Amino acid sequence: MMAGGVVVSKKYVSRKVKCVRWKPPLSDYGRTDTFVSGTWDDTDNVVEVWHVPESDDDPTQIHQLPHPGSVSDIQYITRDMLAVGGNLGDVKLYQHDGNNHLEEKMSWDRAHTFMGGPAPCTALATNGDQIASVGEDGKLVIINPNQKNPIRNIESVGGCSVYAVVYVRASEVVTANMQGHLKLWDLRASQPAKATLLSPDQIAVCDLAGHPTQQHLVAAGGEDGALAIWDMRNINQPFTIISAHNGPISEVCFHPGAPEHVFTCGLDGQLLHWDASASARPTHVPFKSTREPLGGSVTVWLSSDVARGAIDTTNVIPHSPLPINSLDVEGSTLVAGSDNEAIYTVRQVLLY
Repeated sequence: MMAGGVVVSKKYVSRKVKCVRWKPPLSDYGRTDTFVSGTWDDTDNVVEVWHVPESDDDPTQIHQLPHPGSVSDIQYITRDMLAVGGNLGDVKLYQHDGNNHLEEKMSWDRAHTFMGGPAPCTALATNGDQIASVGEDGKLVIINPNQKNPIRNIESVGGCSVYAVVYVRASEVVTANMQGHLKLWDLRASQPAKATLLSPDQIAVCDLAGHPTQQHLVAAGGEDGALAIWDMRNINQPFTIISAHNGPISEVCFHPGAPEHVFTCGLDGQLLHWDASASARPTHVPFKSTREPLGGSVTVWLSSDVARGAIDTTNVIPHSPLPINSLDVEGSTLVAGSDNEAIYTVRQVLLY
């Protein structure tokens, strides 16, 4: 499908897709044409590697690797190393070889457990040296990719399922749970440095995303479909809350090179593009590179215009009858995975 130069393709893959992640480019000014996906809710779940051609053709599969249980999250540590979390409580480390095939390098089995057995890992975050994993057991587990045993198990994250985690500094992470609590942890201490609540109604936070250059800025997607922008330097309340989806938000993503653009997807089958560039000064220039900031203020999400709702919103793909579980954007191309057993590829996405 084409609209105003934007090309949307839909490739059926015969499995529900839980997570998609672009392989990082070789440099901050480079491009990438490879992404990985993970499936869920199948008898034979897999982690797959895909190549995206420069033409408008669909992605082609490079490699497929079986995964025990459902994949819950995927996060890259380096350009060639990625962590995969699963519903059996495990965290696995995979590495790309020269042919972009994956091989397992390490596994932390039952990193998350209940007394009666494994607890699902719900989300991962990485800072280049560490993996932070959270799960339905309420634990925050810190893993060194080079060590067989986790280096920290923080038990008192909240006593209920933790759904999201993001690094905001090398030694600080923010976690969010099913009761709507956001907690900022200094990993050198045993108690949270700061704690806050998304809503007095205890709305669950389903996903967190960190701004690519402003470490104090975090976006949170809520179970009620709201998108909240937080300044972690002042956590009394979100800077702004946007009514975004008609159901839980499954993933939030700042564009890494143009962070005045945010993308969200949800269980309502929508994939939305939030463009706050009109509030930036100066106005951004045409897209040039993958991670090079486009003109515009990197603090646009804390502007008074955004607080008043001056954001352009676009549906990126036709409405899906089933949930859109995951998205990732790199350069001018976005990929998304869904429960309708399809992977969407959107080219020239910043033309929206």
